[in-house]
Amino acid sequence: MGVTVLKKLVAFSIVSTNLGYTLFLFPLLSALYRDRVPFTASNLIAFTLVDTLGGVLLAMVSYLAIRVGKMSVTKSITLSVVLLWTAYWLTIVCAAGGLSNLHSNVAIVCLDGLAALITWATLTMLSKSLIEKKDRHHCS
Repeated sequence: MGVTVLKKLVAFSIVSTNLGYTLFLFPLLSALYRDRVPFTASNLIAFTLVDTLGGVLLAMVSYLAIRVGKMSVTKSITLSVVLLWTAYWLTIVCAAGGLSNLHSNVAIVCLDGLAALITWATLTMLSKSLIEKKDRHHCS
């Protein structure tokens, strides 16, 4: 797995995180929490930028798991999504000073988990197509 695979993994990760978070989570949060997450152009741009950066980070962690951990693509993506989602929410819990604020935002945590699941499924599907194309190319 070389630089070309890393570039494709980054592109697939950006598409996947923007599908899961920008296109799924942002409109849903805007509908449910209009006062906290208004549906505005600036919020859409912010979600897109943050999710794009998140996609790059997801690709890098996945790639490291593949290269260093000698994991399969699917396992590395699964591990990366779980680790990044957990790290994000642990940071939020620690910054808030405990679980009391998290308890009042259970719906948001669950919806964010669903967005992570959408991201994982999309990235896994796109990456499998990359691996299958690579394998077909080598068999020819």
